[in-house]
Amino acid sequence: MAGDIFARFQAPQTSQEDDPSGSEYRRSGGVAHLQETEVLDAIDRVPSLPHIVGAILARVGDVNIKTSDLEGLIEQDMVLAGRVLKLVNSAFYRRAQPVGSIREAVSIIGFDSLRSLVLAASTANILMVDLDPYAMTRGGLWRNSIATAAVARAIGQRTGVSENLAEEFFAAALLRDVGMLVLSPFLVRSGVRLRRTVGLDILSAERRAVGFDHAWVGDRLAEKWKLPTNLRSAISRHHRDHGAGAESHQHIGAVRLAERLVYAAGIGVQPDHPFATQVDSRVIKDAGMDAAGFAALCTEVPLLVRDTDPPT
Repeated sequence: MAGDIFARFQAPQTSQEDDPSGSEYRRSGGVAHLQETEVLDAIDRVPSLPHIVGAILARVGDVNIKTSDLEGLIEQDMVLAGRVLKLVNSAFYRRAQPVGSIREAVSIIGFDSLRSLVLAASTANILMVDLDPYAMTRGGLWRNSIATAAVARAIGQRTGVSENLAEEFFAAALLRDVGMLVLSPFLVRSGVRLRRTVGLDILSAERRAVGFDHAWVGDRLAEKWKLPTNLRSAISRHHRDHGAGAESHQHIGAVRLAERLVYAAGIGVQPDHPFATQVDSRVIKDAGMDAAGFAALCTEVPLLVRDTDPPT
């Protein structure tokens, strides 16, 4: 299976993903001639994250947080609790015996991992949309996002970062493409379906079509949702790392490597999707991995991406 994944990699293409031009990165007009106010109004209409997510994200890095505090938050919402338990019992954690309660889940996978699953369960409805303009399959954004999150966490674990940081990789990969939720209706309205084009990366294709790209829109959403700095940086810069601080560099590298592996595996996307899949030494190095670690990761990817059903 790992060989199948390697076989899916495309040859490197000329790409503008790392073009450091700020104005070009943000807006370039686009054939649809959208006004910035139209996009900002659409961002305003995106639902806020559930209160529990904000409460949990606000506790990132808090050494004084107690697991009982997290249990109490989750158990206020039994639908959310059920979704969290479904994710705990998915292939991502390879449990031989099912986990039946939030308290048991905390004791088995730990606070940091459970926090990530709360975020995933809380955003499942937002991410379960059809994005045909991006050549995604039905429910493809969720499937692709949760698989990329699982691979990003595995990258963190294999590179020896802290458990907390590995879970931050998970969160960044899960939410990296939220800007597509806003841009997709504008692409539909313009009659645009983004497909693979040699020499044209996804951000440039979006800007050519509607004048904005999902990284810029995602940054605005991250600001609205008051997401932590590293998470916001990964959302806004996962297609390029120019201008990212050293603290965010490995976040971005892990997310970039994870998403290319998942796109190469075809999770949530049609065969002619417009996303980059090439993996070279720079992408591997930016994620903090060496060749041996990358080869080992590729043997793990098929298991990590196989269970992507939404936690309904």
